[in-house]
Amino acid sequence: MAYVTLVEAKKVLKIGLPGIIDITMSKELEGSYKTNVSDIDLNKNILFLSIPTFKGRFIPIPKGIRMSIRIFDKSSLYTFDTVSLGVIKRDNLYMIPVPIPEKLRKTERRRFARIPLYIYGSFKLSPEKDAEKISFMTKDFSAGGMKITTNYVLHINDIIYVNLKLDDELELVDWKSKVVRVDPKEEEGFSYGVQFLDLPMYLESKLVRFVFQKEVKMRKAK
Repeated sequence: MAYVTLVEAKKVLKIGLPGIIDITMSKELEGSYKTNVSDIDLNKNILFLSIPTFKGRFIPIPKGIRMSIRIFDKSSLYTFDTVSLGVIKRDNLYMIPVPIPEKLRKTERRRFARIPLYIYGSFKLSPEKDAEKISFMTKDFSAGGMKITTNYVLHINDIIYVNLKLDDELELVDWKSKVVRVDPKEEEGFSYGVQFLDLPMYLESKLVRFVFQKEVKMRKAK
């Protein structure tokens, strides 16, 4: 499982960090939206987020909407629950201020549990429905990504769209992912480390639980 600790918000939040807003309690706005930290007022414990976007469209979030925020840096993920204070104009930019707690939940992104897993899947180089599907096999898996082998040549930072059925209730469909590691070629093909991008909190939790359950079964089988 991922290692979660509490950290002081003022020590880790910085202007410019990317983030994701997750909304689950409003049917009209339900979804995950990209944002970033535009400004911080630590005296008032207010974080100013850029107006989020979805498929290139701005999504102003009205006052009173409850949401979960995820902020990323190179090695960690910081999460907290908050509420929108509405849209304001600050320094000629439109932003969404939200209260921040004194402490945030920190998950070290590199420390998701990783398990050996051998499942066939496919990826595409485009999210288009008729894009060619290229087969692969997983070698290991975590909630943050996986190692795969395939006969197709990929490169660092290539974007692919993953299709992988993990069980009857958990499946990745055209999930945007990035090649973050290229390993030496093996007998069965080229090996790559793949990172899942922009996972909403509910799906990340399901993947963590899936890995944990597999770990438990492996221990019992020994």
